[in-house]
Amino acid sequence: MKKYVLPLLLFCLVAYGSQAQKLTPGIKGGLNIADVSGFNGDNRLSGHVGFFLHSKINSQWSFQPELLYSGQGQQYWVGRDEYTLALSYIQIPLMVQFHPVKQFYLEFGPQIGFLLSANAKNDGNKSEVDQYFKKVDAAIALGLGFQVTPMLGFYARYNAGIADISKDTNPFLYRDNYNRVGQIGVAISLK
Repeated sequence: MKKYVLPLLLFCLVAYGSQAQKLTPGIKGGLNIADVSGFNGDNRLSGHVGFFLHSKINSQWSFQPELLYSGQGQQYWVGRDEYTLALSYIQIPLMVQFHPVKQFYLEFGPQIGFLLSANAKNDGNKSEVDQYFKKVDAAIALGLGFQVTPMLGFYARYNAGIADISKDTNPFLYRDNYNRVGQIGVAISLK
């Protein structure tokens, strides 16, 4: 429970501090296609889900803080055995959106993530590997979206990690391992 307090507090502070004309809450979720730099293997398919507060600044600009659960990681091989590195995060993206036309937007912003768990999985066996990963991650997020209706939208986003997620004590990983995550999803405004 304690590990959720800081992300929730940050989300509330950002929402409260926003001087926007109108706040619109919403929910969002979709598919993650993730990998970790420094690993050899296939992408891990997972998902993300969470909440957002959309703040319209003017006709072309808006601000959207979010609170998301995100499954990340990597598929990798050890000899002939395939493993999954399953990393679970609570993320707080702070997205600035530019609307060149009413229904379409481009977005960018920083993102901070808090590691909930790290597991290595193989054929039903699961080992906790939290001790090898840092508890905080940082990324730059870039994306675009399309509002089909005032309530329904679709988006695509890429999160490029800018912080090494591995600890020096990790004997299995090379240094400089960064999360890289592509996301596609659906956003529903709760007006």
